[in-house]
Amino acid sequence: MNYYLIYDGDCNLCVTLVQLLETLDQGKLLRYVPMQDEQSLKQWGITEQNCQQGMILIDANAPERLWQGSDAAEEIGRLLPLVASS
Repeated sequence: MNYYLIYDGDCNLCVTLVQLLETLDQGKLLRYVPMQDEQSLKQWGITEQNCQQGMILIDANAPERLWQGSDAAEEIGRLLPLVASS
């Protein structure tokens, strides 16, 4: 559990993606935080405006390292190679 993925919990596509990632990852690397969880977002200084630009992947060991939107998707593909090869 080294990364947090912030996603839109009201978006069916996002929720389906998270379910797929949960199956592939099996709780090893990723933890999931819906962008509607304002309390959690505050700890990283993430605002609603930040979330409007796409999902956010945060390195739990170095929270200043983050990826957003397609960069987050690419990093997830690197972390979980099975995702990229599916």
